[in-house]
Amino acid sequence: MNSKIEYFKNKFSKFEDNFYILDKNDAYADNFGKQWRDYRNVQIDSYNNFKISIEYLNEMVFNNISLLKDKNILEIGSGAGRFTEYLAKYAKKCVSVDLSSSIYHNISRNEKNVTFIKADFNKLLIDKKFDIIFCRGVLQHTPNPLDSLLKIHSFVNNDGYVFFDIYKMPIIGYAHPKYFLWRPLIKKIYKYEKFESFLKKRIEIILKLKRLIKKIFFNSDFFSDCIIPIWDYKGKLDISDESLKLWSIMDTLDGIYAKYDYPQSNKKIVNFLNTKKIIIINNNKIKNILQTKLSK
Repeated sequence: MNSKIEYFKNKFSKFEDNFYILDKNDAYADNFGKQWRDYRNVQIDSYNNFKISIEYLNEMVFNNISLLKDKNILEIGSGAGRFTEYLAKYAKKCVSVDLSSSIYHNISRNEKNVTFIKADFNKLLIDKKFDIIFCRGVLQHTPNPLDSLLKIHSFVNNDGYVFFDIYKMPIIGYAHPKYFLWRPLIKKIYKYEKFESFLKKRIEIILKLKRLIKKIFFNSDFFSDCIIPIWDYKGKLDISDESLKLWSIMDTLDGIYAKYDYPQSNKKIVNFLNTKKIIIINNNKIKNILQTKLSK
C-alpha cells in the first residue's frame, strides 16, 4: 500500500505507524546495514552510560544545542540512533532517514515525535521544508558528495540551518595506503563477514602492534594509520578496553567496506558553497563540520 507523509511528495510503503520505506534494498549502503545490525548499541550513550554522542552532537551544532528545541528536524543518516535519541528529545518533530537496514534497529523507534524513512535521501522530493537539517558521517559515502551536499540544502526553509560534516581528505590525498593498498587488498582477500571474524579474533594483538608502531614513530597517528589500517580510539575516547575494541572493529569495517568514500578538503567545500551562494555561519576547519543557511 502506497502512503504519503507531510514532508515529501514521494509515495512510500508503510511499514509501521511511524515507519515508511522508499528503497527496500540497501543499495550502496549494504555494509552499513550489517554494521549497525551487529554493533547497534556500541555508540548509544543511554545504553553504555556514555556522554560521547551528546558531546559530539554539541560539537556538530557549535555548542548551540538549544537551537534544536521545538524545531522540525530532518536527520539524514540516522544509523542505530546515536544522535536520534537526542534529536527526539529536543525536536517538535524529527524525520530520520537512512538508506541502510540499520534504521530498523534505531533506538528511538518508539518515540512518538519521530518518523523513520528507509530511503536514499537523494531520491526524496521535498514538499514541506524543515527548520534544521542534521547530517553527520554521510556525505562522503554518497556517489557525489557535493551534489548530495546541495541536495540536503533543498530540504531546509529560508530561516533554517544545515549542520553537516564531510570526512576530511588526508594530507596526502588518495596516495594514502588506505585507498590504493589496504582497501583493495583486504576486499580482495576477505568478504565482509570473514574480515569481521578475523578482527574479532585478533583485534587485541593488532591494536597492541599498532600502538607500538605509533610509539616508534613519535606518537604519529599518520604513520601508524598508513602501516596498519585499523581504527584505534585509545587516548581519544574515555571508554573501557572492551568498548575500544568494539569501536575499532566497527569503524574499521565501516572504513574498509564502504562502497563510496570521497573525503573532501575544507577549502573545496567552502568554494563549492560560495559558488552556490550558500551562507557559511560556522566552520570547524579541523573536523570539516559546518553550519550553513540559504541566502535570501
